[in-house]
Order: sequence, then C-alpha cells, then structure tokens
Amino acid sequence: MPKRPRKSWTCYYNTPHAKGRGVQVTISCSCFVPKPHTPFQFVPMDTEEMLREKQKHLVECARARSRKIKVNYHDSKTSFLEGVFAKGDRRLAPVILEAYKRGCYFDGWDECFRYDTWMQTFEDLGVDPFFYCQRPIGLDEVTPWSHMDYGVTHEYLVREYQKALAAQTTQPCNRACHGCGANHLLGGPCFDYSQNLV
Repeated sequence: MPKRPRKSWTCYYNTPHAKGRGVQVTISCSCFVPKPHTPFQFVPMDTEEMLREKQKHLVECARARSRKIKVNYHDSKTSFLEGVFAKGDRRLAPVILEAYKRGCYFDGWDECFRYDTWMQTFEDLGVDPFFYCQRPIGLDEVTPWSHMDYGVTHEYLVREYQKALAAQTTQPCNRACHGCGANHLLGGPCFDYSQNLV
C-alpha cells in the first residue's frame, strides 16, 4: 500500500520559516468517559487494560509516522474514577467521605492522586465501582439521573444513540430542529432557522 503524502509537512517546509527550526505536532487525547444526559450514557466505559492498549497503539502509530509527533494522554486510572462518579448514585457518598478522610483530595494533581486508597475504600465499604461505569445501561433502565428535567428527552437520547451505532450524523441544531425537547425550556424554537449560523 503506497504511503500518503505528508501534506502538512510539505506545506510547512515550502513556506518561509526560521532556518533550523522544524515543525512539532502535539496530539492531546482523553480517555472516553460516557456521561449522563448524552446519547452515550448507555455504553460501558472501556476497561483500564483496553484504554492502555489504545494509548499504546496511538503512540506507536505516531512514532511510526514521524518523530516530530508527540502524544499526550490522560491517565486511565483517573479517567476510570471519573467514569464511576459520572454515572454513580447516592451509594457513592459514603465512599467519597471515607476516601477524603483517608487523604484523597486534590486528586486532579498527579502527586496527590491516591488510586490505591480509592480502590481500598470501595472494597472496605462493599461498593463495586465497576458496576457504575463498565456495564451497559438498558435503554429503558431507570438511572440515578432519570428524575432530572433538563429539557432533552430520553427518547431523543435513545434515537441519537441508535443513530451513532448506525454511523449516522445529526445536522447542527441551527439548521433544523431535531426534536430534542430543549426548546420547551426556552418557550419556543431554539434558533431563528432563517439564519445560517454555521
């Protein structure tokens, strides 16, 4: 299979720039964390092993293409906890309090993050963190956030999820209303559809 031309490199080197300086491309990526109130709330999050394998594949592909590509990515352990608490319920409240008592705060900083303490806290309190983020949610399942009314309907999220599985896209809202339900909170149409804002 022939290699595709590196158009971005070619364009860069064909334009005037400081001599001796090369181009450096940095790719930053996050682990995908399915969130409530989105069409992907129904899907399970990848396991840590799957995330690490994908990160490894991405880094190896970038290195194979060019040494001038740098790949930054989030730690899979912090993303796992983000997934747990994103789709968790009130049973996680005692876990958060106990983990705090054990020194888990300022977790956004790598030097303060205590993953083992979090996992031990889950175990000691008899809470399975994998239940929350690594299992599929049924399309008709009542979730901890089902009682919230933020305009967008459950039916719309299911429709968009099924479209995503079929690799179908949805036009931007300002081009046509897709019936998500948010316009009810605004008292009418979300946009003036006579104007093309995109």
